[in-house]
Amino acid sequence: MFYKIAMWTAALVAGLAVGCGGGGDTAAPLVSADPAQKAEAQSASAAGGAVEHTAEYSADALVESGAPGATSCKTDPSAPTGTTGTLNFQASVTLTVTLGAPNHPNASGQFQVTATGTLTGNAQGGQAAYAVQVLWLTDGAFTDPCSGAQARITAGSQESFSVTVQWTKTDDQNWSIQATYDLSGAGSGTVTNQGRTWDVTGTVTAHASEAFSCTAGTYAFTLSVNGLRSIVLTSGAEVHTVTISIESLSQILVDVDGVTFGPLTLGQIIFWFALDCAG
Repeated sequence: MFYKIAMWTAALVAGLAVGCGGGGDTAAPLVSADPAQKAEAQSASAAGGAVEHTAEYSADALVESGAPGATSCKTDPSAPTGTTGTLNFQASVTLTVTLGAPNHPNASGQFQVTATGTLTGNAQGGQAAYAVQVLWLTDGAFTDPCSGAQARITAGSQESFSVTVQWTKTDDQNWSIQATYDLSGAGSGTVTNQGRTWDVTGTVTAHASEAFSCTAGTYAFTLSVNGLRSIVLTSGAEVHTVTISIESLSQILVDVDGVTFGPLTLGQIIFWFALDCAG
């Protein structure tokens, strides 16, 4: 399956008022992508999104392992806003992530995360630098909530990347944790969209950062990403190449078979291409 490649959603910030039904910045120059081009972009995005979310959920699990409660409000606004007890990050961590509602409503499957590295600091502040290996224990699936395109992952698939976790904590209601991760590589897989199944190959590089914090009981979360992904979709004799380049929230380029759309903002990408607006 698609592995050792990366995330592409540009600077997706918690609370961003953009939904699958449109909204956002729709006053952009008209995007003249035809239905086939849009479907191909959606399929490529779903394939990359599978790896994006695998890395993201792995980083979340590592943060949660050392700071129980730190990631709860990311997916459940009604969850308590504090961490539980003393922060206790370790230099070697092995854990299992099971996907599904409520925390991962558009995903299913189970994978193992093995992280080893160096640890400095203490419960009040420090850093853990990990080399991370992910092994899928079951088949998995990620569905784009906008387009419905679904990427499937085969049991035994693997992914590797690096994660650095930094933290400070005064008490359960005042703390800050940042997880920064880097992915680079190539892989292959399948994605189904609009009744068609595509074989997928590609290469991606990306740099991502998640920030979790609580100040006087007020929770905040941000995710930022930049990178470049080149995806090849194959179905029988039909072959398409999709390249997605993200420099910032307002600088996203989508190229389908040599036809470039953009630069576009995240809102415009959602409106014109219906790509992964839920994060």
